[in-house]
Amino acid sequence: MKNQSLSLRLIYILVFFAGFSVLIYEVSWFRMLALALGATVKSSTFVLMAFMAGFGSGAWFWGKSAQKSQKKAEILSLLFLISAITGILFYFFLAKELPAIRGLVHQIFNNLVIADISVWVITLILLFIPAFTLGGAIPITSALIIRSNEETPSGIGRIYSFETLGSTLGGLATGFLLIRYLGQQNTIWVAVMLNLISSIVFYAFRHSCHYVPVPAAPTESHNRSSKKVSQSENKNLQINNRQSALVASFISGLSVLGLQILWFRIFRVYLTNTSYTFSLIASVVILGLFAGSRYFASRKNDQLSYPALSKMLFGGSLLTVAGFFILTNIPEILIFPLAGNEESYLMRIIVIPVLSAILVIFPVTFVSGYLFPLACSLYSREFGSISRDIGKVMLYNTLGSVAGPAISAFLLIPAFGAGKSVLVFASLLSIASYYIVFKGKKAVSDKFSVLIPATATIILVAFVALLPVQRILPPSFSRFDREVLEYHETTEGTWVVGREQGGRNTALSTYVNNSAVIGSSYDAIKVVKMVGHLPFYSGIKCNDVLVVGFGIGVTTSAIASHAEVKHIDCIELVDGLKSAAHHYSGLNNNIQNDKRLRVIPGDGRHYLQSTTKKYDLISSDPTHPILGSGSLYTKEYFELCKSRLNPGGMVSQYLPLHKLLPDDFKGIIKTFHSVFPNSTVWLGQNHAVLLGSLNPIKIDFQAWSDKVESTGKDPYFYNNPYHLAACLVVDSDAISEFPANIRINTDNHPLTEFFRFSSFKNDNIIHNLKFLDENRCNVFETFTNIADTAAMNRFVAGNSLLAKGSAADLKGNRREFINKLREAISANPENEEYPFLIRFYGGSVR
Repeated sequence: MKNQSLSLRLIYILVFFAGFSVLIYEVSWFRMLALALGATVKSSTFVLMAFMAGFGSGAWFWGKSAQKSQKKAEILSLLFLISAITGILFYFFLAKELPAIRGLVHQIFNNLVIADISVWVITLILLFIPAFTLGGAIPITSALIIRSNEETPSGIGRIYSFETLGSTLGGLATGFLLIRYLGQQNTIWVAVMLNLISSIVFYAFRHSCHYVPVPAAPTESHNRSSKKVSQSENKNLQINNRQSALVASFISGLSVLGLQILWFRIFRVYLTNTSYTFSLIASVVILGLFAGSRYFASRKNDQLSYPALSKMLFGGSLLTVAGFFILTNIPEILIFPLAGNEESYLMRIIVIPVLSAILVIFPVTFVSGYLFPLACSLYSREFGSISRDIGKVMLYNTLGSVAGPAISAFLLIPAFGAGKSVLVFASLLSIASYYIVFKGKKAVSDKFSVLIPATATIILVAFVALLPVQRILPPSFSRFDREVLEYHETTEGTWVVGREQGGRNTALSTYVNNSAVIGSSYDAIKVVKMVGHLPFYSGIKCNDVLVVGFGIGVTTSAIASHAEVKHIDCIELVDGLKSAAHHYSGLNNNIQNDKRLRVIPGDGRHYLQSTTKKYDLISSDPTHPILGSGSLYTKEYFELCKSRLNPGGMVSQYLPLHKLLPDDFKGIIKTFHSVFPNSTVWLGQNHAVLLGSLNPIKIDFQAWSDKVESTGKDPYFYNNPYHLAACLVVDSDAISEFPANIRINTDNHPLTEFFRFSSFKNDNIIHNLKFLDENRCNVFETFTNIADTAAMNRFVAGNSLLAKGSAADLKGNRREFINKLREAISANPENEEYPFLIRFYGGSVR
């Protein structure tokens, strides 16, 4: 008994390791596939479907294959060994071989569509293989642990709870610690080592795990629901039990994974969009499964009946409906009361997402976690066939898990919106509950057990049919009572245009999910125009332009204002956002009507990977790197841009100063410089621009001036040539002197994507602004042929005073800001921006 007990403990630990490693692989592969195939909802949905299909098929195949074998421990040892090997191979395939395969297929067929489809097919097939091996762990370990019919329910519950607990902690560890501190490659090695340990241990203990199953009659628990029916109906009832178990398992998988797509979409509108936020929410999903299965394991076997399945499904339906009403009021319930303080970044990144997930998601996944081992226990005839039976239940569960995300992403969200779609899944759960109880109605003495789900189903379906689309708006819309001008939900995101109360001339705001497409402040508009104008002022010869991130078209309109441009390709993740541009005609000159413009829906990085077209200018204005665009600030992304440039080409990119630790801020600049040795940094008050070139950046000031003046007056952009030249703050020589401890931001070590929480501290922008101001380069080394050097010195001095004033304003000292602007006027009286800023911020010029 002692040896057997030790073996059981080891098996449970290894089940935990299996769940832990599965989530490491899942998080890592999903991230790497997003880099390779595009960070779109469509891509992630297909990847999730392929992974779940492999996992479920593996559970069914290995469960069935191991059933007749007396070497189950050896099979598990082999599976974990294969998982380790495929984990290594798949990582190197994604990191090294995938781009080469795309290039080879394109070279053979000379067709980008065929190349892209080929890469997709190959990748999803290869993803299926490791998922297929990982799926065998639960069914086979069930056969090792469960040795009598009486042990079946509690054993299944314990196994599933250990696996889901490992998955919960594996997801948290990967999202919060491993990738940030070890890097992506070493994180994969952690999972590989866990697989190898499991393989070695199962092989070493293979003899103590062997046993000969003793046939036993089905337990009383399998037949209790039939006590009140005649013996002639017993066989039909058992068949109904097993069919009901498969139906419940399928609907549970379909609903939880379908709801997860919807929950994540809605939370992206409400919550701060960081990698940590959604790692937490995903972990709460699995934590609910763990808690439900653990609770099931502690229950007595007298709960095993198909009415229990019906009750669980009906309970899941009610909890989904309750979660819907909580979910649509999350801003008023949690966000406004808890996140009023801008410094409460831990509250916004950690506490609010966790509380939201616990209130909305945890109850539903708890029910699912209880329902899965219940379905396995009802389906299993006896412990001797346990691995085969659990494998089949897992197959149906994962088939639902494959269908659910596809239904949500491609059907429900475009048709009904995310909010109303939540209630569609509640209806499906209620319908399944009624179906199961209806199939066994002859064995049910309490007619209310049939009547209640039937009535609730009718009411719920009618309610969903009559309910209008539920608009899910960013919290600022309800806080400031903004008027909604346009609202659209697409597969890739929710975008909304709003206006402050007070009439037509009030400020507009446009959001994609919870990210403002453009800031409403003067300096935010100024910097995105600089992203578009600076390459042309610097002397680029430009016909073809690629813009990554159309937004509402301000950067693109700046580029289009230069007559030599012949073609502008814009990549925009959220299809249809172009139609919001007409609201900002004063800023973008109705760029949406420009015949040179072609807006391409999709992921910018993936487009660069798949296209062979070359450009003279690639301009990127993505969202903040820690708020979802981290992959557009890595060395690999900048190398992609460089590979798609014509000779003499340039890259311009928005560089935020806020929400970046000083070392991470410098790290982005150093990363850019590592790819573009000819690079510069330009300051647009509280934001910056990276400008890199294939050629040395040496600018003839007279040509610069002619180009600036040719663009004409812009009420939103002060385009004095001296003023703009004074915005140059860091050149390539200064960047090359950055200390060695400033790290390069790479796909393997993504410092901005997996940031430190202190990045949200308000003083980071002040430190970064001071760094740029205090380490200004000599503009005379970049600009030549400056006619009035004294004027240039005055403009540089004025720009430095503006930076110092902005730092004071960011500390909350508006008076000091105004005073610094007045000093700037004294030092640089010809600069028209400073009087404008004084008036803009409520001061007087004097």
